[in-house]
Amino acid sequence: MRVSLSLDVTAGEGFLAPYLDGLRRGEAIAGRCTACGRTALPPEPRCRCGAAAAEMRRLAGTATVLWRTTGTDGDAALVRFDGADTLSVARLETVGGATRVRIAASDAAALVVTAEPSP
Repeated sequence: MRVSLSLDVTAGEGFLAPYLDGLRRGEAIAGRCTACGRTALPPEPRCRCGAAAAEMRRLAGTATVLWRTTGTDGDAALVRFDGADTLSVARLETVGGATRVRIAASDAAALVVTAEPSP
């Protein structure tokens, strides 16, 4: 016997809600472990020290491009945000050869960076 089921499920954003809201506004919201002080962007549910308690904090939103690639869906990069201890994968928008980037607002709550304006 074969049975087909149709489900309509809505899952909340959970502990990532502040991070995702920040992406929509163009802000870098990271999680800082209250036990060891490690700052992760994106926030992690549990720090590598084992602690589960983290406080959300806003970073400056600037980052350094460590590695980049071009794919069929556009450009992507491995970046380190200023103030974060972790690396992040971000979509590159109009970056060219820039090595310094700034987070950009994304309606889709995606991590997008663009070239930082020259001083």
